[in-house]
Amino acid sequence: MSIRTKIKLFLGFLLLTAVGNSILSYQLEKFGEEKLHWVNHTHEVLISVNKLLSEMTDAETGQRGFLLTKDKDYLSPYYLGVKQSKVILTELKELTQDNPSQQKLLINISQLMDKKFSELSLTIKLKQEQKEGEIDKALLIVKNNEGKELMDKIRTLVSEFEHTEKILLEQRKGNYKTYKAQIITLIIVVIMFFLFFTLFTISFLNKTLFQPMQLLLESTHKMQNGEEVTIEDIVAKDEMGYLLASFYKMKEKVIQREEHLTHIAGHDELTGLRNRTDLDDTLQNTIKDTLKKNSKCAILFIDLNKFKQLNDTLGHDAGDIMLKEVSTRLKKSLRKEHELFRIGGDEFLVLLREIKNITIIEKIISNILKTMKKPLLINNKPIEISLSIGVSIVPDNTTDVDELIKYADIAMYVSKSDTDTDYTFFDTSMFKRHTDNS
Repeated sequence: MSIRTKIKLFLGFLLLTAVGNSILSYQLEKFGEEKLHWVNHTHEVLISVNKLLSEMTDAETGQRGFLLTKDKDYLSPYYLGVKQSKVILTELKELTQDNPSQQKLLINISQLMDKKFSELSLTIKLKQEQKEGEIDKALLIVKNNEGKELMDKIRTLVSEFEHTEKILLEQRKGNYKTYKAQIITLIIVVIMFFLFFTLFTISFLNKTLFQPMQLLLESTHKMQNGEEVTIEDIVAKDEMGYLLASFYKMKEKVIQREEHLTHIAGHDELTGLRNRTDLDDTLQNTIKDTLKKNSKCAILFIDLNKFKQLNDTLGHDAGDIMLKEVSTRLKKSLRKEHELFRIGGDEFLVLLREIKNITIIEKIISNILKTMKKPLLINNKPIEISLSIGVSIVPDNTTDVDELIKYADIAMYVSKSDTDTDYTFFDTSMFKRHTDNS
């Protein structure tokens, strides 16, 4: 076989290899994007279901605030929470339309939500129609705990829904990790293939081209010595470098996407603080650890005063600036062992671990309030930052996660209604105080 024929066959094989590699790279990227799509899809479902609970909590908080204070400003978060809850529920139905079992759960959740919103609407209507001296029928309905039982059922179904999605997420992550492992294996195979191909290329060119040229030079002794094209120059022109770079680039891109999705699922987009996603688990683990060490822990339920007024007068951009500034100041006022969450529109929660006595809590709160004394400049206008803080303690008040948050919330509302104090510690007399107010 002539040298010319051999070179043509070699170049043809090289061309086919390059085309095959391009097709393979395209198919792998397409397959990887499909796997990643389903991981993203499940993350989106989990984020939406957490938003659903958050919006319902906001609606209930607005209702409770109105019942306790009869301040119509509390109706805004109530109406917004009801509206957004229904929108999110519709989105969840669309996102899980390929999953009959999840659709069934959403139908049950929807029915319970309708009952819950009917209960909230009824209490607000009764409060609005209440005449002076009449028994507060709305509070009697709340104390009847029917609304709490409905929320407990909703949370149970949401937890079941979320658990199923988390299992599905782990399965899809497992599939994706398997895919990445296969990619790495394929990279190794490709490396071995190209190493072999490189050696074959070197040997082929050496035998087919360079050796005959060297023999020709040595035999004639007439040609001037010229610079030879090295084997490295030839190898540098193949497709292996491009292929490997493409694989590794794709791998890094996937890892970055996964890390980003994991982060945003558990963090507030505006402030960067942790959200409600794993709040219950964090509190539950902290309570167990606290009881095991025979210690104390506490939560601070923090609400911004006159935040709605700020949004109404200066706009939501100003409100966002305020929320980011408050979160920054809160982080600066806390130690590393304490945790900060943004759990609602203008609501924050601080988890204090290994607290020896109330004095320490008061010192931390004093430090927080001190950092808020400096007014915030928005559009060159100084805005005062005012907080209302409610405190509940483990094990003094409770060892139950839901009660711990509820008691701190109640204490916060008591603090908000008392203009002489910025913070209040929960005690059981607050339940009686609500009754007396009725």
